[in-house]
Amino acid sequence: MVRFACFLCAALFVGILSTTRAAIQPGDLLKDPSSEEWAALSRFDGRMSRARFEEGLQTIFDPFGGLRSFLKITDSSVEVFSTPVQETRLATIGFATTQQPPPARPSPGGPTFQSGSSNSLQGLTLMIDPADIGGAWGPMENRSSYYRGYGRIQEGDLNLLVSKLLAERLRQLGAAVYVTRDSSEPVCKASIPEVAKIVPSMLSERPYILAGTFRSRTRNIRKSSPIYERIVAEVLLTKNLEARARAEMSAGTIKPDLTIVLQFDASPASRHLKLAKINRNILFVEGAYTARELTKDPRQRYRLLTKLLQDVTPTETLAAIAIANRLSEATGFPPVGYGDSKTTRAIEGSPYVVARNLLLPREHEGPVVVTEPYFMNEPVTLQRLLAGDFEGVREFGSQQLPSIYREYADAVANGLLDAFSATKPEEH
Repeated sequence: MVRFACFLCAALFVGILSTTRAAIQPGDLLKDPSSEEWAALSRFDGRMSRARFEEGLQTIFDPFGGLRSFLKITDSSVEVFSTPVQETRLATIGFATTQQPPPARPSPGGPTFQSGSSNSLQGLTLMIDPADIGGAWGPMENRSSYYRGYGRIQEGDLNLLVSKLLAERLRQLGAAVYVTRDSSEPVCKASIPEVAKIVPSMLSERPYILAGTFRSRTRNIRKSSPIYERIVAEVLLTKNLEARARAEMSAGTIKPDLTIVLQFDASPASRHLKLAKINRNILFVEGAYTARELTKDPRQRYRLLTKLLQDVTPTETLAAIAIANRLSEATGFPPVGYGDSKTTRAIEGSPYVVARNLLLPREHEGPVVVTEPYFMNEPVTLQRLLAGDFEGVREFGSQQLPSIYREYADAVANGLLDAFSATKPEEH
């Protein structure tokens, strides 16, 4: 895999952050947001009108109505309560006194974003998060698959390679770029034995935070088996704690204008290690929290309100649609047909973009777009993934095609140019 020296600055930055911010600990997963965290939502006083708040709540973030009973909304403010019966008030956020329509063209970084030309991202600060981990951790995170006649792929390793190519391209375009990881090792420094200590409490108090990986990996394991608790510890580390640790990197000093979470997709047949006959692209923005998620998990209620009050949707939508267009142009693939479903909401402007509540983007501060093109288990795509990165083109399935990693990275970079490079200072 290609490794770029420019990753040194990101690595150094992570080192600086680790000395100034408390590292995420396993016990943090047993804690609800503190009273101080809830009270800090008052920093959004006056930033959003009631109309915009309610529109975002109903159409994007809480379309299933799970949060409504925890809120008391008036013309002047929204009060947040700890329970649906509204016994304990956690926070009060004042609304803007004048109607504020959403900006026609979001401006990352506010006044500091000064794009100098139509082919520059000068002034834009970006965080790239290559999802998953890969390496020895691939099987633990359920992101390691062996296809007979082809070979083994691990999504964490694939995402990492795309991130390195993308970071280099974006830096050449003038953006300030940070990357959450530069190797197939967790950002979270907790060990499996350390995480295992909280597993009994986790299973009894809040099993709802466990990712779907937990259910698929424990399907045929007895709960009384030591293997069962070991799997729970692995899932908590590679999913929950890892997401919190990565988000912690940018929460303090970086404050990116946009975070791009890089992933690859796969068809449902991949669960049985079968190949797909088609290919698709999909991108996600934040939203569509289910009623069950919000009723059970105080942290998800807290993260929803934080994202909504940060007004992430305009920037996320602008970037996601632009990237989706470039991916469609590069691949020719149609969209995954999510639309409005039990877990998603369609985003006006592109069938390739839907709102969905996903762990990694939920934890990151500010606007986040999740890119998830290609079905990894489609034969030509699988061959391209296993071929690694290369210059020029090679033959795959009777087609002359470039490196899939460069195709992916170039589409994302070009989409960001389309979305942000034409923004002129006088528009802010």
